[in-house]
Amino acid sequence: MFIRKRKNGFYHIYYNGKDGKRKTISTKKTTQADALKFLTNFQQEIERRSGDEVQTIDLKSFTFQFLRNAEINKAYKTMKVYRTTLNFFQKYFSNINLHTITNADIKKYLEQRLSTSSIFSARKDLINLKAAFRYALEENYIKVNPCNGIKQFTLPQKQPLYFSKQDYEKLLEIIDDREFKNLIMIAANTGLRLMEVLSLNWAQVDLNIKNIILDQRDHITKSKKIRSVPINNNIYPVLLEMQQHSTGDNLFSYSGRNKDVYVSMKFKHYVKKAKLNPLLHFHSLRHSFASWLVQSGVSIYLISKLLGHSNISTTEIYSHLRQDDLLDCVNSLN
Repeated sequence: MFIRKRKNGFYHIYYNGKDGKRKTISTKKTTQADALKFLTNFQQEIERRSGDEVQTIDLKSFTFQFLRNAEINKAYKTMKVYRTTLNFFQKYFSNINLHTITNADIKKYLEQRLSTSSIFSARKDLINLKAAFRYALEENYIKVNPCNGIKQFTLPQKQPLYFSKQDYEKLLEIIDDREFKNLIMIAANTGLRLMEVLSLNWAQVDLNIKNIILDQRDHITKSKKIRSVPINNNIYPVLLEMQQHSTGDNLFSYSGRNKDVYVSMKFKHYVKKAKLNPLLHFHSLRHSFASWLVQSGVSIYLISKLLGHSNISTTEIYSHLRQDDLLDCVNSLN
């Protein structure tokens, strides 16, 4: 356990949690002397908690507390997914004491989810339950995370659903809302996720160097890393015109907590109106961006950087679309 001063001027404490992972907490102090006092009190509190018996809490009360905490610290979508998992979890276990739930109980619950729902639901539940029990560990409601040692389910690989260039043009032709059409074009030519596009601020767009910077200004990216996305020639004139007629700080006027839901539904409406595959959704524009790049011969490594993937293996779902390299390979046997 040690303290270190960050660039913002505040000292932070770095320590290992009960799960063995490195954690950090701000002392909210700018001087070393004050930070060391905070560290001493913090160490004493950690020692006190480690010696205490776990605090008893029932599953219903814990669920309420965990979701309330998630509502403050997590994205709205994340909180909703947590709620779905914990609702199923409560129905299965009823209102038992949290600390009585064992590793074997979690495995039985996941087996039940596999048999009654799908591998996708079971996989998501395990992710969410690990997060919930990590929180329970920090709050001294349990001594050991019952999800420890449970391996994540391996999902069957699915081909990403994307627009052909022809279907994309057909979609654009049918859209009679200029702002919405601009939104679609920017998403398809940058690979940005829906909330990344909707949250764009003009301060993040530099038309002089043709670049968009996702700097966590109004929306935290999925990877939580700053990402730079080039502006290509397809959307440069679109952004230029938008900027000239802009009357506010944001690129788009869609607002409210559920603006992403509204845009998704509107997108589906236009897909249906254009008589395209009804399974196509807004995220298919991101898949299209990646797929078109692969088909144009761009390397998976560069595409991974553009999409902001933390691991290149995530990007490799598009690699099968590049058949020319494989054809050249087998033709070398001639």
